[in-house]
Amino acid sequence: MKVVLDTNIWVSAWLWRGLLGNFIHLARQKQIIICTSEPLLTELENTLSYKKLQKRILSLNFTKEQLLIGTREISNIYLITELNVPELRDPDDNIILATAIASKADVIITGDQDLLTLIEYQKIPIMTAKTFLNQWEN
Repeated sequence: MKVVLDTNIWVSAWLWRGLLGNFIHLARQKQIIICTSEPLLTELENTLSYKKLQKRILSLNFTKEQLLIGTREISNIYLITELNVPELRDPDDNIILATAIASKADVIITGDQDLLTLIEYQKIPIMTAKTFLNQWEN
């Protein structure tokens, strides 16, 4: 199953593990294929650079660079084309949808309410991590 993870999911998975850490485990076990793009990786890099996250990254004995390398290791990177979805309040969310289209993803996983309100985009479901993982287990 091909999934696109929003940046908020990556940050939670890497820095707080818990339920969202399952995505890293599932990808390492080749049970899911995580699809990403260079613009999404850049957004993750920028987010991991936030001062408020630096203490957490250090407490886990990681560096931002190690997390980015780990992300690349368990992801397939796709070339995307520019997309403009007028319904989106945040234009940055276009890259998530563009990545899903380019990768022919089965699902987009996010905690972003703006994306979740779409419910799906071009027949690709958009859901929370909890919803996806509950369905995965059943």
